Amino acid sequence: ENQLNEVISGDISSHGIIVQGGLFNTLMRRLSNLHLADAFGNSRIPILVLNVTHPLVPEQIQEFCLARESVLVMEEGNPEFIEQQIGQILRRADIQTRLHGKDVLPLAGEYSAEVVTKGLVEFLSQNEPDGVNVEILRDEAANLANIKLSAQGSLDESLPPRPPGFCTGCPERPVFSAIKLLKEEIGDIHIAADIGCHAFGTFEPFSMGNSILGYGMSLASAAGVRQIQKKRTISIMGDGGFWHNGLQTGVLSTLFNEGDAILIIMQNGYASATGQQYIPSSVKLDNQKPISIDIEKTLNALGVKWLKTIRTYSVDVMVKTLREAMTTSFDGLKVIIADGECMLARQRRLKTDNRRKIKAGLKVVTPRFGVDDEICTGDHSCIRLSGCPSLTIKPSPDPLRTDPVAHVINSCVGCGLCGEIAHAAVLCPSFYKAERIQNPGQIEKVIHRIRQTIIGLMTNEKSIV
Repeated sequence: ENQLNEVISGDISSHGIIVQGGLFNTLMRRLSNLHLADAFGNSRIPILVLNVTHPLVPEQIQEFCLARESVLVMEEGNPEFIEQQIGQILRRADIQTRLHGKDVLPLAGEYSAEVVTKGLVEFLSQNEPDGVNVEILRDEAANLANIKLSAQGSLDESLPPRPPGFCTGCPERPVFSAIKLLKEEIGDIHIAADIGCHAFGTFEPFSMGNSILGYGMSLASAAGVRQIQKKRTISIMGDGGFWHNGLQTGVLSTLFNEGDAILIIMQNGYASATGQQYIPSSVKLDNQKPISIDIEKTLNALGVKWLKTIRTYSVDVMVKTLREAMTTSFDGLKVIIADGECMLARQRRLKTDNRRKIKAGLKVVTPRFGVDDEICTGDHSCIRLSGCPSLTIKPSPDPLRTDPVAHVINSCVGCGLCGEIAHAAVLCPSFYKAERIQNPGQIEKVIHRIRQTIIGLMTNEKSIV
């Protein structure tokens, strides 16, 4: 009815492709490389883009496949649920279109550009549609593979892996930094991870997450191993997962069974991993009306006795709170709400607000952090503890020191985690905070002149005023 799925027509009408929406860009890029599509979304092969993969619309599937000899179903994952359902829809309608899918594409794994290219060439080779020279396609595919091999050969060594990770300034990273500091004190802890952005904590430099069972299932999964652990388990759950499943299967179940567990709820205000969709505890909706469903009040109403809300970037406070939760004599569910808005959503909002303020001539202050090269010891503990993408290394300006020093690049959003970690872990005091002021007032201008004068006198240079 709302045409959420898209149909792209093409002149090779005897064949078609049905693709999951998430794979569409990869498919179009590879069709373009094979000269079967252009850069504007036009394809020679008709394509049905399933932006909504469930439920399928039988009439739409039948209409797309009716006059075609064969159709390729591009579906990541195993088993091939979409391919099976499409086959069932076609056979019930007595439509004998040949279906291809996992016969020309891998049964499992990511459908990367190379994988999609091989699948497309194999599909077209088996069906040989009019107007397509299969031999030329094979040559084009081989050329694409050779370009990659040539690029790899030009490098002195292989590129390092780039696993997915937290965004710059993500409010969930400090929680894992705090857990990492705590583990250095008390030893290893069983961490029950969950679906969401916080699942990135299973990668380096944190490597935390003994299990991931399902969305909102971390606390429930921890119950299965709690009795064989020497220490209390820590379950990590997002606020989206809390409302989706964790409230009932985790919190209520643990309270009912009088379980002794620790739950960290990442309260960032959105279902962030899928694009900042609103959830029951989001502060504001599009109409700017505040929502009354509060996680802390909900837990209090359910009878949670041990409950603390901590600002996520306060690493030192978070470490102390986690230590208390692990060692307290209180026998029952202990919940820590790690409160910090999704940085992507916050930056989008701030950029809009700041542009409006600058245009109106209002003062805008943008914080940035940096590292004092002369103070940095070069042991890089700050990098290992935070994993911030904006925190890297550069050669030391001191000719007597060979180790590189830490360095903050321009992608810094000023969250302050680096300084918080340096304080909590008692690292070298090399981080500093600077503020960029746009549309400064008279007081800021006077202070700036005074500072420049003092700096000039200290460096025996003429001040710039």
